[in-house]
Amino acid sequence: MAGDQALADLYEAKAQTYAAFGNGAIAAHARRLLPPGGRVLDIGCASGGLLALLRPGAGHLAGLELSPTAARAAAQIGDEVICGALEDDRLPFQARSFDLVVLADVLEHLADPAAGLGRAIAWCRPGGAILVSVPNVAHWKARMTLLRGRWPQTDSGTFDAGHLRWFTRNSLRALLTGAGLRDVELDAIVPALRNQLGPARPVRRIEPAWQALGRRAPGLLGYQLVGIGRARSTCATVAS
Repeated sequence: MAGDQALADLYEAKAQTYAAFGNGAIAAHARRLLPPGGRVLDIGCASGGLLALLRPGAGHLAGLELSPTAARAAAQIGDEVICGALEDDRLPFQARSFDLVVLADVLEHLADPAAGLGRAIAWCRPGGAILVSVPNVAHWKARMTLLRGRWPQTDSGTFDAGHLRWFTRNSLRALLTGAGLRDVELDAIVPALRNQLGPARPVRRIEPAWQALGRRAPGLLGYQLVGIGRARSTCATVAS
């Protein structure tokens, strides 16, 4: 489809950025959720950064990536990496076959996030974990941008030109629960204060207080939202 090709071209241009992927917070959650020797599917696996971090404890590493350049790099790390789109009905992954399915920075790029999430859940075994992350459009910097009457189109970040949907904590929770996931929990990634105010600012001493404040106000200070849920035994399956 033309839309898939446009996304592929966009991600191809970002392949060098993908090569450095490996968000520590996402990896920490993934390690906690993946049972020893478990099977993981990373949807939007980029160049395989997360797969590499999970390799020591995983029994099978699978990935799905739209960019051919990034997919080739990920194939050097994973056991099964497919170059394609989540919406493709011909994907070879077996239904209910993964202990953990990850969608990190994927759902905001989909015209129908609920359908994409439902398809991912169908690849997860009953009781297995779904781990997603999305930008937080209610982050304080985004709010300040909107207060100034601006909606920029950027190459990355909250206002990435490739984003089709935007999320807050409430809308992410609604998406996960609406998809039938149980035991839903939310987390927020609060960037270091120096990364938001600039390295020249003397903020090291107040960083612990900033992170504590972020835990109290994740919807305001969290730049990235993380959602986790467990697949129910009644979730729909996809054709293998």
